[in-house]
Amino acid sequence: MEKLVDIYDFIVSKQIFTTLFLVITLLVVWFLAKMIFRRIAKRLLFLFTELSDEETIEDIAKKSASIVAVTLVLYINQLLPSFSAQMNIIFETVCRAFIVINIASLLNNALDIFNIRHAKKSWHRNNSIKGYIEIAKIVVWIIAFILIIALFTEQSPLIIISSFGAIAAVLMFVFQHTLISFVANILISNGKVLKLYDWIELPSSNISGEVIDIALHTITVRNWDNTISRIPTKDFLTEKYTNWQPMFSSGGRRIKRSFYIDQSSISFATEQLVQELKNTAPLKKSIEAMLEGKEEEIGDINTWLETNGVTNLQLFRKYMLNWIKMRGDVRPDMYLVIRTMPPTPMGLPVELYCFTRATTWVEYEETQSEIFEYINACAKYFKLDIYQQPSGHDLSKITFK
Repeated sequence: MEKLVDIYDFIVSKQIFTTLFLVITLLVVWFLAKMIFRRIAKRLLFLFTELSDEETIEDIAKKSASIVAVTLVLYINQLLPSFSAQMNIIFETVCRAFIVINIASLLNNALDIFNIRHAKKSWHRNNSIKGYIEIAKIVVWIIAFILIIALFTEQSPLIIISSFGAIAAVLMFVFQHTLISFVANILISNGKVLKLYDWIELPSSNISGEVIDIALHTITVRNWDNTISRIPTKDFLTEKYTNWQPMFSSGGRRIKRSFYIDQSSISFATEQLVQELKNTAPLKKSIEAMLEGKEEEIGDINTWLETNGVTNLQLFRKYMLNWIKMRGDVRPDMYLVIRTMPPTPMGLPVELYCFTRATTWVEYEETQSEIFEYINACAKYFKLDIYQQPSGHDLSKITFK
């Protein structure tokens, strides 16, 4: 009996010693192989790829070296005295699962690199595929998860996939936001309604700025005050928003703005008014340009004014129309209209509707300001009053008897 106990203790101690020897040997092999192959992988990546990000190169080299090191460990494990049959199965399964995880991670790195290169190409600059890349990453990890389950259960991956049908409803519930975002991403990308660097406005969320990222679940906007806003992708299917980018593409930005004329200042134009306008230095050049080539049509100024019932406001509108055409920063090939609108308690609205050549915010505002400053300055020469509500300065002129 004592001999049997001694034999059992010897066998157990031998198995423990063998196991420790294998574990230490395989760990040393794994460490050395990973260290050597990581350096080799880094050099190969520098030589044969255009990658410049050191962090990305280090990450890819580390994962590649891990795959090679674990594969080498599996090979050496077959040459050395092995573990027990059960331990050997567990060891090989864990190693293969580790390889699958690293391969899936490498594929995701490759997808990220493809996305970066796609974004750098000039003809793809505004077309984001980040949403599709994120979906591809999810698919890669699902496949890796199925393969790992297949390794641990010793079942065919096809059998595992077929069993997922029973929990499809649960998965759809869990990933409902992802599925909705995916559909929204496809509609946005294929419809070309939204691209990177577009200027968008969402009045409901008080967001106005430039799109800097289009991902699966969110779209990131840098607002003009340099704050960052993230909007769920699905909101662009349900919420009202404005995309200003087509305006930039058209090469013309609209001015649609009114000023108010005091209706009591509107009267018929006279020959004296026309002569005064001709002799007014700031207006002389533009008045001559407006009347140039129309001498025969007009004939006697006084008769023409009386016959046609020309008002000072009509003269002013035609003068402003001609002056705006002469500026050169307003597009004459697009709509250019100065029209009167229905009267209001604040006066008679006169609307300017035109398109500037400048589409950037600063230049556009400068052009618009110059036009309306000029309108306010020269209206008095046409005997017109620009309406404004009475203020303290106006009230101070009132005298009571």
